[in-house]
Amino acid sequence: FRNCTFEHLAAAGLDIQSGTSNSVVEGCWFHDIGGNGIQVGKFSDTNVETHMPYNPTDERELCANDRVANNLVTDCANEDWGGVGIAAGYVRGIRIEHKEVSDCSYTGISVGWGWTKMTNAMRDNFIHANHVHHVGTRMNDLAGIYLLSSQPDTVVSENSVSDITPSPYVPDPNHWFYLYLDEGSSFITVKDNWCPAEKFLKNANGPGNVWQNNGPQVSETIRAAAGLEPTFQSLLKRAGG
Repeated sequence: FRNCTFEHLAAAGLDIQSGTSNSVVEGCWFHDIGGNGIQVGKFSDTNVETHMPYNPTDERELCANDRVANNLVTDCANEDWGGVGIAAGYVRGIRIEHKEVSDCSYTGISVGWGWTKMTNAMRDNFIHANHVHHVGTRMNDLAGIYLLSSQPDTVVSENSVSDITPSPYVPDPNHWFYLYLDEGSSFITVKDNWCPAEKFLKNANGPGNVWQNNGPQVSETIRAAAGLEPTFQSLLKRAGG
């Protein structure tokens, strides 16, 4: 999918559900979306306990080595406030990079599923150089970038995350974070991400996580390079930005 517009949709803007490999979503504009802006990968089947690891017998079920890059994702989760800008479930080798995500009811980018430290199908994911801002407008217990469960050799790097202001009507309007590794998160490297304060959460994490140089001290060069690459800056003009 290249140079497409997804707008005025009641559920997910685009759902790459399962069994894909080496797919590309690039240069697209997602706005006025009822649920998740972009959804990649399988989530738990209704008959599967979500805390159990997902290891399909046939690994062709997985979404693997897909690339989601240089897209503008705005004004999402308008109907389902629990939706996010980009939702990735059981994925392997996915690349989410150089995206701009803003004006979402809940988390900006969410990668992983299962709430488990046990070995599962996920690994080698790359969340890099995204600009996430003005998310979490209606909910709490959220983040600019959120990961879940064991994902060996997954890297979150050189992203810019700012301007998270949940609604004052949520149970705890201070329970939000720029970067959030939730239950079972293991073997993930989080490095060189810019945000205006070191407001992070590591909740019931497993082993092997590495945090390195995240916060306001990250260089302006890294901060400025996050988001759409120059070739795709015209998406901001289309959106009136």
